[in-house]
Amino acid sequence: MEYWDIGDRVFAYWDDDDYFYPATILSIEEEDIYIRFDTGEEEWTQADYLEEYATAADEEVECKSAKDDQYYDVTVLSTDGEKVEVEFDDGSTEWTTLNRIRFYIEEG
Repeated sequence: MEYWDIGDRVFAYWDDDDYFYPATILSIEEEDIYIRFDTGEEEWTQADYLEEYATAADEEVECKSAKDDQYYDVTVLSTDGEKVEVEFDDGSTEWTTLNRIRFYIEEG
C-alpha cells in the first residue's frame, strides 16, 4: 500500500466512468482520503483507489489532445517530470503534461 500525504498529486478513480484522473489529496483521516480532482469535484476515497502520479514509456493511456480537448488512445514515448511525450494511433506525437492523462485499469 502506498503512503500518501496531504498535498500529494495522484491519479484517483472516478466511478462515473471507471477511469483514473489527476487529483490532489486535501485531507487524510485514518483510512479515508479527501481529494479534489483537477476538474474541481471533491470526494472521500481510500488508498486502494489512488495511483502514483506518474507514467512510463510504453504505457498505453488516454490523453486529452491539445488540438480538440478530446481524449485519445496514446502510447507514452518518454517522460520528463510532469511532461509526457505521447504517440497517437495515427503516428503523430505531442508533448503534454500528466494532468491531461487518464487511464483505465481492467479488472482480473
